[in-house]
Amino acid sequence: MQTLKWVAGALIVLVITGIGYQFTGMVLDRIHYPPLGRMVDVGGHRLHLYCTGTGSPTVVLEAAAPGWSLYWTLVQAEVENMTRVCAYDRAGLGWSDPGPLPRTGRRMAQELHRLLDRADVPGPYILVGHSLGGLVARLYQQEHPKDVVGMVLVDAGHELELRQAEFRTFVNAGKSMLPLLRTITALGLPRLFASFDSLPVLLKQHEDKVPDKIRPMLRAGWLRSSYPWALRNEAEGLPDTLEEVRRKPSLGDLPLVILTASGPVWWPDFPEAVNPVRFKRMWLDLQKDLLTLSSNSRQVVTEESSHFMQFDQPKLIVEAIHRLVDLERTATVHEQTGVR
Repeated sequence: MQTLKWVAGALIVLVITGIGYQFTGMVLDRIHYPPLGRMVDVGGHRLHLYCTGTGSPTVVLEAAAPGWSLYWTLVQAEVENMTRVCAYDRAGLGWSDPGPLPRTGRRMAQELHRLLDRADVPGPYILVGHSLGGLVARLYQQEHPKDVVGMVLVDAGHELELRQAEFRTFVNAGKSMLPLLRTITALGLPRLFASFDSLPVLLKQHEDKVPDKIRPMLRAGWLRSSYPWALRNEAEGLPDTLEEVRRKPSLGDLPLVILTASGPVWWPDFPEAVNPVRFKRMWLDLQKDLLTLSSNSRQVVTEESSHFMQFDQPKLIVEAIHRLVDLERTATVHEQTGVR
């Protein structure tokens, strides 16, 4: 019994120490790495918005489920030279506060609209959505079609993806790890490992692609206690998000560019239960089907990129954005001059 008491006491001390280490680390991160942009109240919680450049239309960057504004660093640095471009952090990610549940795509799209409105960022908008962000972009366009003049879907999600066995296996494997990730993050273990430059392969690849000054900010975002909770909440809301998108799949004749990753490594460390060959075939079929969303669509398939194209081939995204910006500006000139 005495030994058990000592073991229990030691565990309690370790837990308290870990929690204190994590809390102190987050406080220091907030001091050392303040938000790059503005914190905007969208109704009970604040979202981080980072806009650069000038001109119209405004390009709005919507990140994938594991990412936030910093994931667009390489793209935003180029797009700001041609027009105004805004990246932001969904609730609980990056610098943003956690938001109300459930975290469905429609709620995220509504929060984005309030964010742009309250931050006085006028349209028209070109929406750029990566993965889950592509679904949010489509839901935004559904509710505000007159504000959106173009869209770029970067290896974006598809409303039928959870009906595919390989995708369900992939998603479920990730979701099963989130409870453990939440626990060890609260205890400061990922922060401890990161202090020795020990990062998961996926995060290390992302960190290596961005400028040196951005790397500690990325780590601070990954190491927030709210980060795994935000991922879990968005994953829990995914079925509802897909159903919301499915109800109105058409974008009419909206200018649409679909960028599809077909690289040899779509995702590092695929779960063992997932067959990469079948997954790739399934994903390419879904990506091709996205062409039917608009009568004015085109697809670019790259064999040199993983799912995270904004790190692997940011110029491909920039070129697609540039094309839509020029298209909108030409249309505006024609409208103003009466030339067709």
